[in-house]
Amino acid sequence: MFAAEPSIGSVLCEIAYVSIGSGNDRNSGMLGWLSYEVFRKDMLDRKLESHHITGIGFSGAVGIGLFSTSGEIIALGGPVGAFLAFIFAGLVVFSVMRCLAEMVSVRPVTAPLIDFPHTFVDEALGFTAGLMYWLANCMSMVTLTIAAAMFTQYWPSSFGMTAATFVLLLALFFMNACGVQLYGRMEWVFKWLKIALLIGVCILMILIRAGVGPGKVDSNFEISPGFGPTGFFADRYQAAIPGTGGRILAVWTCTTIAIFQFMGGEIVLVTAGEAKRPMRDLPIAARYMYLLPISIYLVAILFVGLNVNYLDPRIYHSHVSYYNGARLEGIQTAARSPFVIAVENAGIRALPGFLDACFIFSALTAANTALYVSSRTLFTLAQRSTIRPIRSTLGRTNNGHTPLAAITVSFLPGALAFLAVRSRERAFQEPIHVFSRLYTGPVLCIYAAQCLAFLRFLAATKYYKRTTINRDAEEYRDRHYRAHWQPLWAILGLVLCTLLMVFSGWSAIYNLCAGSTGVDRGDAIVDLVASYIGPLFFFAILIAYKVIKRTRIRTMGDMSNVWFVREASETEDDAPKGRKPRNRFYGFLSWVK
Repeated sequence: MFAAEPSIGSVLCEIAYVSIGSGNDRNSGMLGWLSYEVFRKDMLDRKLESHHITGIGFSGAVGIGLFSTSGEIIALGGPVGAFLAFIFAGLVVFSVMRCLAEMVSVRPVTAPLIDFPHTFVDEALGFTAGLMYWLANCMSMVTLTIAAAMFTQYWPSSFGMTAATFVLLLALFFMNACGVQLYGRMEWVFKWLKIALLIGVCILMILIRAGVGPGKVDSNFEISPGFGPTGFFADRYQAAIPGTGGRILAVWTCTTIAIFQFMGGEIVLVTAGEAKRPMRDLPIAARYMYLLPISIYLVAILFVGLNVNYLDPRIYHSHVSYYNGARLEGIQTAARSPFVIAVENAGIRALPGFLDACFIFSALTAANTALYVSSRTLFTLAQRSTIRPIRSTLGRTNNGHTPLAAITVSFLPGALAFLAVRSRERAFQEPIHVFSRLYTGPVLCIYAAQCLAFLRFLAATKYYKRTTINRDAEEYRDRHYRAHWQPLWAILGLVLCTLLMVFSGWSAIYNLCAGSTGVDRGDAIVDLVASYIGPLFFFAILIAYKVIKRTRIRTMGDMSNVWFVREASETEDDAPKGRKPRNRFYGFLSWVK
């Protein structure tokens, strides 16, 4: 019998597999030469210093949420409700980071967000956390790119949304394609510029409250009368759910929106594969870095709430595009930001345009970090893969140790940002809302997985207390970070993340069931799907992986050799020797360089 003649498709697949899969034959034609040059190395370059690490973490944590969606939060809960929502959202991140900081001080390995659930809970949970973290940051990049493109429309010009989106995406790719050392230096500069921006905005709000400017401050610092699906206006002050119960639901709804702004503290751990001294630098960064943006956010929302009236129709209200028969302008631009409204009320004419430019910078640099995080997460997943073509392309780097293939694949979802062009005339910012929810839902699942991993970590330290690791010993306190009040923080983080995940779409369910006035049914359905598709996808992948791979939950006996891991590039000199004679204030500021 004669063998069947191979098809063109099978031949091409075989050529691609041989040339790209091997990645080491530069004389096998153009494709082989290209694969050799692009996928030449299999490791990242460890050149990130501590100030680079905190720069990447801070730049990714501070995006556009404070300046954009804070208006929606104020409209729903009032200034007091918004402040309470920020406190609860900050508490969630604080609880999770306390767990991560201690675990990374013991296991400062590459890809800790994948490693911790994988090592202490289940292999399937580690894989799912990694895959969903990659997808979530791709969605974050899309969300922030859309926001930056929309903010460019603040100035009347012929530079439309399509062109703005294209230019911004191009800038993101080239900033990530450069070497990691140059990238780290850029992020360090971005960090300081964002710190200056946040502090400057807080000072500006204080000055406006003190009476700077010819205009009059219009404010009503109070909590909303209850829950209203679209917020409140001066002539629409009736709450759908009034009283104390309605106020609690309003604050809860605000928290589900505000949590998007507070996420990102864990980004410092993604740099573990490129950190020069991960054992020394990562625990400090994980312990302190996230505290500064959380603190400034609380100050900023407090003072902007003292300078705006939450009944003002110029503040962004969910689902509302017309008020008293007139279309509300500036729906997708900085004109709806409460900070810009406060400046306009004060009569300071030059600042609104400047603030809009600052908001574009903040969104673009945060999107830049999201692409970095997603590409490094994909690179780690590819290196752990058992599929050779994936490992030999996405799991390799060029001669400069930059994972170009992983960057390119992570960049491709950025094309979804062009969906915002069609929604420009809509009040309900559908693309931004959907993609931000697609980020928030999976990250809440990942946060819950890290808290669960810490509880297992804590149980393992008690199991091996007499033989391997004693969390109560002085040596442990000298060489590692021991979080106080554990497991309280881990349990609190696990419970809050679970509640936020389960009840994040309650308002959409209410709008559909009650037929809320002013809320389009289609928008409510989109809101509902966006709230739950991420967690559903998370658990679907988790169950599928467990069924296919037949994984099991780790036992205490599986954790005998997981302690005191050191990266191969680190020397004994890089490890912490003991408790240094520093006061706590100096330790808190040690990452600011």
